[in-house]
Amino acid sequence: MKTKAWIPVAALIVLLGAGAAWLMSSRTPRAPASLTEAPAAKVEPLPWERLIESLADKEGAEIRQHGLRFFQAGDPDKAFLLFKQAARKGDGWSAMVIGEMYDPATFAIEHFDPSKTAFTKPNPRKALQWYDQALKNGEPQAESRRNRLIAHLREEAERGDTAAQRILQKMKR
Repeated sequence: MKTKAWIPVAALIVLLGAGAAWLMSSRTPRAPASLTEAPAAKVEPLPWERLIESLADKEGAEIRQHGLRFFQAGDPDKAFLLFKQAARKGDGWSAMVIGEMYDPATFAIEHFDPSKTAFTKPNPRKALQWYDQALKNGEPQAESRRNRLIAHLREEAERGDTAAQRILQKMKR
């Protein structure tokens, strides 16, 4: 009789392990979908310094193409700088992508070189700021990302996360 008692315990352990694995895999950060689904950049490579000088009078959409090229070439830090410049010139898609770079749901540390970047962890507050900027710049896809992040923050706040609670409080003001 005692030899069969371990079977339900073993089954429970297997189920708990499978559930934990599923939960962990569903929260694994990945590259922002906007970047992984973007078509190949349509610009010629230039040395960084020359590129920055040449973009001063360009439209946000053109600057975004250079950001895409750097991201697709494996340099998200330079891509971030170019997306930021494009967003400041009114490109909503670039602002949304920056929001995704900060968003806990899509942040991936392996995309960033710690010696070159300040990106070391997700920053939901900054993600919301960039999603708001994307909406102001006319990017409709930013709304669903913003709403998803707010739902995530509410869940975290209910679990007692004081940082999430502060962000939500500031949003109410």
